[in-house]
Amino acid sequence: MKKLYFLAFGLLAALCADAQMNVVKEAERAMKSGKPYQEVLDIVKPAMSNQETQNYALTWFVPGKAAYKQYDELLALKQFNKLPDGGAELMPKLLIAGYENFMKAYPLDSLPDAKGKIKPKYSKEMNNLIGGHYSDYVNAGVEFFNTKNYKDAYKAWDIFGNLSENPVFRKAIPNIQADSIVGEIRYNQALAAWQDENLEGALNAFMKAKALGYNKKALYDYAIAVATQAKKDDVVFELAKEARSLYGKEEPQYLAYIINHFLQTKDFDQAFGIINEAIADEPNNSQYYVIQGILYENSEGPDARANAKASYKKGLDLDSNNAAALYNYGRQLCEDAYALNDKAPAGNEYEQYYNEKIRPLFLEAAGYLEDAYAADPNNRDALKYLENVYYNLHDEKKLEYTTQRLNQ
Repeated sequence: MKKLYFLAFGLLAALCADAQMNVVKEAERAMKSGKPYQEVLDIVKPAMSNQETQNYALTWFVPGKAAYKQYDELLALKQFNKLPDGGAELMPKLLIAGYENFMKAYPLDSLPDAKGKIKPKYSKEMNNLIGGHYSDYVNAGVEFFNTKNYKDAYKAWDIFGNLSENPVFRKAIPNIQADSIVGEIRYNQALAAWQDENLEGALNAFMKAKALGYNKKALYDYAIAVATQAKKDDVVFELAKEARSLYGKEEPQYLAYIINHFLQTKDFDQAFGIINEAIADEPNNSQYYVIQGILYENSEGPDARANAKASYKKGLDLDSNNAAALYNYGRQLCEDAYALNDKAPAGNEYEQYYNEKIRPLFLEAAGYLEDAYAADPNNRDALKYLENVYYNLHDEKKLEYTTQRLNQ
């Protein structure tokens, strides 16, 4: 009885597999007769989830080829301005669908037969179809990006980049684009991933673009921003070093990233060596003195704050509009006032001490901090210091105004 049961079960499974294979054949006939991709896909879908037929290359080859066929038909109509409604939006989606179905067919088309031999049946045609649409993936990415479909823009440009780099597909592509062009597309791919909040994908694409020779300043700026957001400090450090060698003269922020790395690792000797070398090369660079001041503050030496204050003042002397120098110097004046207040005498002597020593510092600090906020309205810390300054100056009107600015 048990043997009969298993025999019946085996026959049922075989019949089911045959039925699903008939589904694949029906989908193939639909594809050959020119049915649209979605209709072919709907026919073949049951076979894609069947344990037997999902492992046949034909199950995936058929809808993939249908997608490319429909794309080509729409492309021909587009050239005569006869695209149907929705055709423009459908075309890039068909390119993605064709490629993704073929990617599932390839490994199944390379399985050994009963004699252990590998005889691909569809791979050559798939190579030619994908290769023939090589440049179309660039346009597809643009279409997706312009409609803010950043996820698919990333996919389309990734396909283009992968085809450019894959030796198998290169043989089927008539004109491979130069590395400089592929690098630029990889850069755009990174921007699409960033818009889609795919930090890992964005950073990966930036690195591929850079490896292909795309080394414009914007790449480093955006890649550093992504790596910072992803908390990949080592990547930020390496990118900043490269960027500084190329664009350090026009962008001192790269040096700040490098210094920050050494701050985190408490390697003050390296940090001071780099900033002092930079100052020696460009003694009139205001921002370098700001960085030096931050270094002094973090070094926790006996004269750390005094040295930091002197550095910030030097930065201001070189550029009176330097927002960071204005803020940090104003902040140091506040700290001086706080320190004096801690040493202030008690009782009747305090008022005279306050008016002679503390109040002038707060007044001076207020000027620098207001200028700092005017130069950089995103600096909320400047407002927080100002709130405390006006409180200590007993200036209710300016205190209220500053609180309002903080709450905006």
